[in-house]
Amino acid sequence: MSETVEVREGYYDKLGNIHCGVIKGFKISCGPEQLTVLDDGSEHAFEMTGITAKRKGDEVIFSK
Repeated sequence: MSETVEVREGYYDKLGNIHCGVIKGFKISCGPEQLTVLDDGSEHAFEMTGITAKRKGDEVIFSK
């Protein structure tokens, strides 16, 4: 069973004990990993945390 959180630009949420956030300009971060710009419809996997982020319009869905 996977966990997910949906985050809008300028906000953050926790997925388990890891903070996942979306900074202005759709720069995403998850835990201690580097910021990554996420374009609409694209996806990024954070290797260190095992979390995947996918952008759908104004929301980014983080899942583990």
